Amino acid sequence: MAKVVTPVTARVEVIGKLKESSFQEGQYYRSVLFLDLSQPPGSEAAKIWKSLSESECEGLVKGAIVQLVPAGKTPKGEDRHNIVLTDAQTPSTVASTPAPQASGWTPEEKRAIAAKVSQYSDLMAYCLQVADQRFGELMKSEESIRCLATTIFLATIRN
Repeated sequence: MAKVVTPVTARVEVIGKLKESSFQEGQYYRSVLFLDLSQPPGSEAAKIWKSLSESECEGLVKGAIVQLVPAGKTPKGEDRHNIVLTDAQTPSTVASTPAPQASGWTPEEKRAIAAKVSQYSDLMAYCLQVADQRFGELMKSEESIRCLATTIFLATIRN
């Protein structure tokens, strides 16, 4: 049976300055600290550091609540996560943080994109559930289930 993936609810605590990668010339990243809200406040276990590209940081603001969905391991054995923005925002974040305007999208376009991402996220969650239910006994690894779910997802959105 495939492993059930449980997202981590976290708060964006720190978004670091843009830095050039020492491994890939011309590539830039930001160090971002997420705090796992299920862990005791201030504990080392609550801290989740990620190095994110500029495009991955787009839409992240300090204090925002996100879902970190486990997505396997890096070659170094560190956890990988897909970051899903949630509707839950802290009041101070909504009131004090201006919306980023660098993308050139209007507020309506941003809402439409957010709605589409939410729909696709729901669809992917359903595809993972179906793949696990129907093929979990045949597929021994989480990666196999995820690949099958991705295939189902892509076939569905193309129709």
